[in-house]
Amino acid sequence: MSKVDDPRIELQALLHSTNETVQRAVKLELAQYKLSQSQVGVLHMLVKSVDMLTLNQLAEASIKELNSVTTLIDRMQKNKMVEKVKIPGENKTYVALTDKGRDMYNNTVTEHAIMLIFDILSDTEKKQLTHLLEKLRHQARSILGLDYVPPFLQRKSNNTHGAEETE
Repeated sequence: MSKVDDPRIELQALLHSTNETVQRAVKLELAQYKLSQSQVGVLHMLVKSVDMLTLNQLAEASIKELNSVTTLIDRMQKNKMVEKVKIPGENKTYVALTDKGRDMYNNTVTEHAIMLIFDILSDTEKKQLTHLLEKLRHQARSILGLDYVPPFLQRKSNNTHGAEETE
């Protein structure tokens, strides 16, 4: 099979084109709020999270470099959407959603473009697409080693001597 006829290549091209088109529509909508897609992504992660998230968690979840996320959070903090929190005795910097950030996410950002685009799919089709995209994302993350945990850092219920490991 030639590369031109390879359905995997066609699928990747279609996925890329679809993503670019959807992102352009979202970017156009968010411009009226003076927000970027990255900022809305951070707001979304923080709204969904039960606790505050660390800068590293935000970087890993968004697959961005830590310095890029730090710059983004600094801008969002200047606009009072989030605040950085240091817990005494910990080296981590946490990010917390402010009332303004929560209000902006829940009441200002309409995400109307996303609704208009995805409403063409039935609920069943949305579930199927979600399942398939999660499957592809998992495979890509696996290939990139993004979820790799060295064996010496993996929690095991039993060690070689049969005794339980302690934390």
